[in-house]
This record gives sequence, C-alpha cells and structure tokens, in this order.
Amino acid sequence: MKADQHHALQSSASSLVLGAWYWPLMPVVRRSIGGHMNHWGIPDWLEKEVKDRDKICVYCGTQMIDQMPPRGPRKAVATWEHIINDASIITCENIARCCVACNSSKGTKRLSDWLQSSYCKKRGINRDTVAEVVKEALRLYP
Repeated sequence: MKADQHHALQSSASSLVLGAWYWPLMPVVRRSIGGHMNHWGIPDWLEKEVKDRDKICVYCGTQMIDQMPPRGPRKAVATWEHIINDASIITCENIARCCVACNSSKGTKRLSDWLQSSYCKKRGINRDTVAEVVKEALRLYP
C-alpha cells in the first residue's frame, strides 16, 4: 500500500470505516461509506493495484484472462482471492488474483494446509513456487 493511500485510509472517515489491524501497519477496511467499490467490496484503487501486480495466478503461475471465452475452458479466468480466508481483511497483502482452478481448489482451506493438498502436489505448487505476496502471507501466518 502506498503511503498516501495508507494516510488517506487513516484520515478519511468520510470514505472508509477502519476496523482492527491484522497485517503489520495495515488497516482492515470493514465497510464502505463512500467511494467506489467493486462487487466484492474491494475499493477501486486497490483493485487497480492488485490487477497491475497479479497478471498471472499467484499460486500456479498460469496466464489469466479477465473474461470467460464464449467457448473454451474457464480455468484461466482471473478471480479475486483472499489469501488468508478472512473477507474483512481488504489489503493489498491479502487480496490477490488467481485462476478459477486454484480458487476453486483452495476454497476455504487454510493456505498452508491447501499447499499440502493433492491438487498442489500434482501441479507443483508449493511455498517456493507461489507469488511473493503469498510467500509473505505464509511468513506472517504459518
């Protein structure tokens, strides 16, 4: 999160209501009382930041597409993901984009448990192969 956005979150009661602090120095957005949010409650500025960062699935590394093709597999369609399964943690450290296949497989499983699943083992997904944002989540929440 950029310093000016962090400051804006702290000082702008007219646009966001902040909750507890889960990530080091990162506020949790509890609900919007102004500004633009997507369907999943992610502020526009955060959506743009995450889309710019996550061009490939943060778990398996597959190139993602934004729209499902009229004919063809949907497994490469980009989806929104809470790395740590807590929908109230809306930060750039917890919001990511991953492919439908990984999101569907992970579901509500704890990240470290999911990485031990047969799905991940079969696809070579592990602590060393995931994106940096996921590695950081694993360091903070083993």
